[in-house]
Amino acid sequence: MSFDPFGDFETAGYLQNALKLKDSVEVKESEHLAFELSLEDALQYLAKKSSIDYNSLLKVHEILFSGFYHWAGKDRKELAPNLAVFKGTQEDPRHTAFERPDSIKMSVDYALALASDTSRFRERSGDVMGQLAFAHPFLDGNGRTLLLVFMELCYRAKFAIEWSKTNKDDYLRVLSDEIRDPFKGHLNSYLKPFVVDIANRSEWPEMIGGIKGLDGLDKEGITYESLDDPEIQQIYKTYRLRVLDDLPPSK
Repeated sequence: MSFDPFGDFETAGYLQNALKLKDSVEVKESEHLAFELSLEDALQYLAKKSSIDYNSLLKVHEILFSGFYHWAGKDRKELAPNLAVFKGTQEDPRHTAFERPDSIKMSVDYALALASDTSRFRERSGDVMGQLAFAHPFLDGNGRTLLLVFMELCYRAKFAIEWSKTNKDDYLRVLSDEIRDPFKGHLNSYLKPFVVDIANRSEWPEMIGGIKGLDGLDKEGITYESLDDPEIQQIYKTYRLRVLDDLPPSK
């Protein structure tokens, strides 16, 4: 099943984009152009915020993608409250389930709480990024929006990730492992060699421009199912039970 939560792909294009584009390459190119044109505005917005909260995340998405998606800045709970979103099919052993729409804010808030413990955050940055990625707040544009917020959180904790030295395929593979099996250190171990002292914000636009695969969790193999399906409900119930005992404490 293609990703068509609005049910109007043939008439409105992919996710009702402003140009009504359907071709995946054209969508990616136009979406990324909107992102690049708005990147500095989003970074300036984050720099001026006294604290980062869930509404900050929504605003960053709106700034980045409102030129391409009329719904930018609205989360899945508002736009598609009855849809569960997955990466891959249930037959795939690397199948990944993202957070339920009604629990997205709770998951983001938990990630932000973990990041508030700055010493722990530097040692276990993958816990925070993994939790943000699991939340998957938006129908599209998650990777880039979450990355900007994550970089700002790192900056405030006085460290940075050398993203230019990471590998797209390795990162997305480990990130999927982290989402599927959270708080076991998958992403912490991957990111640890790339943790450095704080990077100047002026370097960020060039740095981000060189990162490949930022849409890897948005367009490659994304599927959706109804939350009314008992099998889908069981997936989330099993996930909750499996990770409950492994959740790290937050402040």
